[in-house]
Amino acid sequence: MERNLEYIKIPNFLDRIRNEWPGMIDRFEFKTPTVIYVHLKEGISSIDFLGRLSKKVERMIDFSIPIILYHVERDGMSLRSHPINWYSTIEKA
Repeated sequence: MERNLEYIKIPNFLDRIRNEWPGMIDRFEFKTPTVIYVHLKEGISSIDFLGRLSKKVERMIDFSIPIILYHVERDGMSLRSHPINWYSTIEKA
């Protein structure tokens, strides 16, 4: 049961990302409960996304399940995805 509660925290974490940077994220797509594609708005590169998010996002994680985020960028002609691992720093007691 406790593990299920951890999974519930992941969508809340994604909502916090979207609210913090509304002009960068188009949508989230769950491939599995812990593998998530972050579709960036057209013209936003993964480098832009990471440059603004990486340090802040680590502080926003409040769950202990490891997740993999794929940043999907598009430039009008093609899609590119880049895997980025983010893990919780919260230790189980």
